[in-house]
Amino acid sequence: MFVAVDIGNSNITVGLKQNGRWKEYRFPTHSEQPLLLLKEQINLLNINKISGVCISSVVPTVTPIIRSEIELLFGVKPLVINKADYHKLPIKPSNPDELGSDLLVNSLAANQLFKSSESLIVDFGTALTYTYVTASGAIKGVAIAPGINTAIRALSTKAAQLPEITPTLPESVLGTDTVSAIKCGTIWGFVGQVSFMIDKIKHETTPNLKIVATGGLSHVLKPLNTLFHHIDRHLTLNGIEAYYHLVAHG
Repeated sequence: MFVAVDIGNSNITVGLKQNGRWKEYRFPTHSEQPLLLLKEQINLLNINKISGVCISSVVPTVTPIIRSEIELLFGVKPLVINKADYHKLPIKPSNPDELGSDLLVNSLAANQLFKSSESLIVDFGTALTYTYVTASGAIKGVAIAPGINTAIRALSTKAAQLPEITPTLPESVLGTDTVSAIKCGTIWGFVGQVSFMIDKIKHETTPNLKIVATGGLSHVLKPLNTLFHHIDRHLTLNGIEAYYHLVAHG
């Protein structure tokens, strides 16, 4: 079994890959013992030999805590993604000091998925990111916008007594109350934004881009599905695994 850990700004995703399939667990990033509940989950699983453990993190202050917890849980010292090993990869970031490891592993997974084609990764996470990767594996550009949940929370905190708003796509673009109006404007607004950004990026790069969507909310904007060549919510976990094999065994 392989263990991939993705430490994001909002959530920590732990992926356990067994028999070619991922089992995914998500926990809030900023809590006293983020992975406390994972121990209970692991006890219910029939875990075979651990083939490797790798951590991607965009929250450096949390990384040492999670690294220690993961080592205690699985009895294996994890490999943490770091810039010192980027030279071992088939992809080449143009600005490695500022590129988050999540975008790096997404690019690695897309590069392996589409081989010699230019690709664009649209990641629906805390931030909505667009990452352009050339056919040779060079990461040539990134665009970053607030993610869907981030935008909804930012707006709803300004309105008194609003309940939690679930990010689902309404049938209409016009709401009949405050909650539905926020959902309509935000979710359908993201449909327009992503569609426009893909067209704009194609115009500036190549019309033959292979486009992959990932992230926990990649399934929400269904009208965009025809624009994607591939939708994979586990793209980041696949990239973390690919990184591990290239660096640990390369």
